[in-house]
Amino acid sequence: MTTGKSKTSDKLKNQTSRPGNLLYAVDERPPEWISAFTGFQLILLIVGPITVTPLVVARMAGIDPIEYSWIIFASLLASSIGTFIQVRRFGSVGSGYLLFIGSSGAFLACALAAAQIGGMALVATMAVLSAPLQILFGWLLGPLRKIITPLVGGVVIMLIVVSVLSIALDLMTGTGQEGADVHYLMVSVGTLTVILSLAIFGNKFLKLWSLVIGLLSGTILASFLGLTDFSAITESSWVGLPQGSWPGFYLEYSPELISLYLTFALVTIVGTVETIGDGMAIQHISQRDFRKIDYERVQGAIYADGVSNAIAGALGTIPNTTYSNAIAAVELTGVTARRVGYYVAGFLGLLAFSPKVASIMTSIPSPVIGAFLFVLLAMLFVTGIKLAASHGLNYESGIIIGVSFWVGFTFHNDLFFPHLIPDLVSPFVGNGMAAGGVTAIILSVLFYLKPAGRAGFTVERDLGQVSKLQVFINEYSQTRKVSPDQLHRLQLTTEELFTHLCSLEKFTSPVLRINLHGEDDVIHVEFIDSSRAKDIDFAVEDLQEFDGLVDPEELGLLILSRYARNLRHITIGGVNYITYDLPFEA
Repeated sequence: MTTGKSKTSDKLKNQTSRPGNLLYAVDERPPEWISAFTGFQLILLIVGPITVTPLVVARMAGIDPIEYSWIIFASLLASSIGTFIQVRRFGSVGSGYLLFIGSSGAFLACALAAAQIGGMALVATMAVLSAPLQILFGWLLGPLRKIITPLVGGVVIMLIVVSVLSIALDLMTGTGQEGADVHYLMVSVGTLTVILSLAIFGNKFLKLWSLVIGLLSGTILASFLGLTDFSAITESSWVGLPQGSWPGFYLEYSPELISLYLTFALVTIVGTVETIGDGMAIQHISQRDFRKIDYERVQGAIYADGVSNAIAGALGTIPNTTYSNAIAAVELTGVTARRVGYYVAGFLGLLAFSPKVASIMTSIPSPVIGAFLFVLLAMLFVTGIKLAASHGLNYESGIIIGVSFWVGFTFHNDLFFPHLIPDLVSPFVGNGMAAGGVTAIILSVLFYLKPAGRAGFTVERDLGQVSKLQVFINEYSQTRKVSPDQLHRLQLTTEELFTHLCSLEKFTSPVLRINLHGEDDVIHVEFIDSSRAKDIDFAVEDLQEFDGLVDPEELGLLILSRYARNLRHITIGGVNYITYDLPFEA
């Protein structure tokens, strides 16, 4: 046993683990009035996107206005149920953190295409059918994490903006509406001016609320110009059931629905990538002594997102997603307690059964919604850029981003032999985010599978198999022409980690996998293991600075601490992924 005290973990906690304005952590219980007031603030921030996004689809698709009330009801109720599942966590479903779920702007283009073919019934059907893919992705998060990366998700999000931007511009200019004149221009520009002024010159609070304030200001301006009709608000009751009716499901088949479903599926996977990022970010700001991402909770966030999408479809509205902007609001309040999420879910449920709320949202004029959507898309584009560049930019990522984005742009605008594309695949290929997204996935797979510098080895969990491991390492080193010094460090670290994992008694698989990938002067090592190994990266971290003697059983980890760089140990679905780098040292 170590007689001295490790200093590394304490340093890490003190320097990087404590959010400066954290008032109540996720497991703490603030007073009821603080929870309720904070939840009310957050409701005001997210109710706009939850209701406006499906309204855009309904308006542009020519859905009967009497159905708007049901669409808003379904969106609020689905968000309420989804948020409760996400915050409460049922088994492995849900993150257990303050993540809010609401209507996804990423589905605007494909939901509009579906609504134009089969109304909201087809939108609902596609949402329900694509939801299991998100749950499946969560289950396969470990193996797929190197294929469907934030880079791929970022490219598709940028292409979503390209596909949807024309919708925002049509709403702003009143395209296809009678009486669209200079007043539309004044309202659109006025709304944009308010939002951008607050975003540029406002403090943190005003920047966060710029969209909501802009929506309110634009509506007031439109009312002075005679572009609003508030009669439905006064006629609506505060409490009651919505007008309109459940759209049901679309059960007719046509070949073009295959392409439409593939587009929904792709956007669903991209939404999952964004949820992964949100699931990581909320953990950083919700714990007083944060040290490490819990990927089981991230996986739970994905499951909750998938269940929420199925609920949204079953109720007859567009799919949902976790709201990244709400994370900034949570951080600003400093109250990350789980109890706040219960209030948010409850408030959303109450709003769903208020026809007056639906009337207020449907009374917002088109140019205001268009300006609101324009800024929302601009922010979404930035989110795509951040996702794509989150792990740095290099030759491979440059190829994937550049080629995929412009392939999507080209096909979306029918600039590449459109007359030669078969009718069966035309709806899919003609969709920019679908074409560009598939291109990004294909390129990602090709880069991942390129044979140069890669090798894998599956070995039984038995110390007697060390000799086979040595043979594998030697053969790989000869192929890669690894230097003697790097070969020595590769042998030491892999054998010590293998020995450590073999010493653990509880495991679900009698074998483990070792993957090697040589890139430039660095060898990337990955162990895939099913034992109950706990936080090897923390154990190694604690051994980097120590006083006194080390337990002989920890000598192997001490060797890892000496040679391994960027050591990470994550657990997803009961499987350990332990990775580290061995750079060349002259």
